[in-house]
Amino acid sequence: MYRLVEPVGAHGRRPNGKGTDVSPRLHSRLTDEPLSADAAHAFVADPSAGAVVVFTGTVRDASEGHSVAGLTYEAYAERASAQLEALAADLVRRWPQAAAVWLEHRVGALAVGEPSVVVAVSTPHRPEAFEAARWGIDELKATVAIWKQEHWADGGSSWPGTDPPATPGAVDLSP
Repeated sequence: MYRLVEPVGAHGRRPNGKGTDVSPRLHSRLTDEPLSADAAHAFVADPSAGAVVVFTGTVRDASEGHSVAGLTYEAYAERASAQLEALAADLVRRWPQAAAVWLEHRVGALAVGEPSVVVAVSTPHRPEAFEAARWGIDELKATVAIWKQEHWADGGSSWPGTDPPATPGAVDLSP
């Protein structure tokens, strides 16, 4: 499923080389289905773009000294979907030369090695494509209503960012 989002105002429109302006293609999705970097690349590829950057975040096998067996992502779906859509539109306002943007994030249980997020951007030149993709993943992780639970190989689990830090020798001051 592709969702095309029309950016607001003149920002986000680019010349198509034929004397007319075209809007960038935008795709955003929160899904419980496997993610595809190939689908992202195919969507953002554009004759006007000399650069395509595809970032894929995957489940790693270790975190904070623990062996990780897998992750579970949860989201406030309606809010997260709207935030992803707004983030794609904001990205093209910041990088109006972008030809296309792809933002997808998984929810549900994921195994080590599975993609959890894919961000792709195409622009005429590589510096802007790298900057826009980096900004896109950083903003997605910082602002979209998605939470991750790590499942450790030893049977424990953690919600990073919500659990108190496990610092050796720390004093517990809770009542």
